[in-house]
Amino acid sequence: MSERGQPATLNGDGVALLPGADRVQIERVETARLASLSHELWTEHGARLADLFAEDGADGRLVLRAVYALDGESRYLVLEGELDGDRFPPLSDLDPAAFVEECEIYEQYGVRPDNGKRLNRVLVPPHHADRFPRLGRREGRRLSSDYEPHVVSGEAFEFPFGPVRVAGWESLYMGLVTTGEEVLDLYLFHWHKHRGIERRLTGLDPDRATFFVERADGLSSVGDTLAFCRAVEMAGGTDVPPEAAHSRAVALELERIYNHAAAIAALCQSTGLSVGQARSEIVLERLLRLNLAAFGHRYLFDTVFPGGVRRAPAADQIRALLPPALDEFRYVVDALLVTNSYVDRLEATGIVPTEDAHRLSLVGPVARASGQAIDVRRDHPTGVGDDPAPAVPTQAAGDVLGRMRVMVDEVEEAARLIDAHLAEAGPGRAPIAAGPGAGLGWAESPRGEALAWVSLGADGRIDRARLRPASVRNWRAFDDAARAQNVFTDIPIIEASFWLTVAGFAR
Repeated sequence: MSERGQPATLNGDGVALLPGADRVQIERVETARLASLSHELWTEHGARLADLFAEDGADGRLVLRAVYALDGESRYLVLEGELDGDRFPPLSDLDPAAFVEECEIYEQYGVRPDNGKRLNRVLVPPHHADRFPRLGRREGRRLSSDYEPHVVSGEAFEFPFGPVRVAGWESLYMGLVTTGEEVLDLYLFHWHKHRGIERRLTGLDPDRATFFVERADGLSSVGDTLAFCRAVEMAGGTDVPPEAAHSRAVALELERIYNHAAAIAALCQSTGLSVGQARSEIVLERLLRLNLAAFGHRYLFDTVFPGGVRRAPAADQIRALLPPALDEFRYVVDALLVTNSYVDRLEATGIVPTEDAHRLSLVGPVARASGQAIDVRRDHPTGVGDDPAPAVPTQAAGDVLGRMRVMVDEVEEAARLIDAHLAEAGPGRAPIAAGPGAGLGWAESPRGEALAWVSLGADGRIDRARLRPASVRNWRAFDDAARAQNVFTDIPIIEASFWLTVAGFAR
């Protein structure tokens, strides 16, 4: 990690992209320069904005942090600046990927972008908003006039769907704006699922915090927890035992396989293909039982911990149970792809153009199906656990069928990686040094890049934990995909192909 505040230059702006730097470079900058630096990093250096968040500093001033991924250089750049007033430079005017985070910073800390743009409600509901618990110590009043009003005009009307939806689906309100059948606009309200997990982590020791982190987005428990643990390990200067790193990789790929199988089952359900759904759910059940046999939990909880893993994978069980489950998976996929009534519903539905995937800094299968070959296992390797590097399948169409094909290819690649890691996997945990520090962690969850930032106090407890699951980044493209000449019955199909979680967004 680079020293904070080192003199450097980036086109005269005081920040250098240091050649040969460590995987994370942290630089203090003047807050007023964040917007210009962000634009330059995006346009001139191919950096993508990976996260934007705030933290109360020790002196009472707010610290803004913008995280940029320089994928071609295998490192992250963290720019941090202190804020004196209640306004900060708007990054989203030049980089629209920052808008959701700007809205969240206003909700949590009461400071807003220094422009006239109306914000959206992200995590805090409009009712009892002033009394809602937040991260920041500031008690500034949030003004209703700062939020974009929810208005439907003309001959269109809003068809309300949710927040209580189909049994087993997460709480989410969708406001479908239409004049009949075509979706003209879509409003998403995620706050029904908000649980204040980041606030709950404050003051906990990292081991205890892991219990909550892996439940922030249960279907990505390994990916999100791995990102959090890597942040803690970076803050404490901890090296994970090689055998534990291999065990983590096995768990991560098992999580990827069962998630992609579940997404395909959801696609069958959304297209009314009951036989395909039943066969897919049989595969899913076999994979969940495999998880239980391999690590002791169907959803792989209680596996990854700061410093290593709680247990090694049961290699014999994986070698015995995974191949037949994959054979059944391949049979189902082959049958689906020759079923015209199924393929016709997926093709040219819910299109995310390549330009939009780049503009919104999307990640995971959603980005890769739109031609963006982003995968932090390959682009940001952390050591032995990311060796061998994965192949990164992509598609160009950006539609539902492309997202399904990417998932199918990733299942095959995950199986190859599991086989490569199993021989070296084992138990092991290294101690985390108690004391102050901060670190950034990442992992390629089934939904894409998951990030975490952890600031530890002198007693080794958490001062600030920022969790950014992949769903936080990808939900921002869902409404655009839904508007792309789709009708009501296409919406569940698009949602299944994105395979995001409300919990991962509304944590």
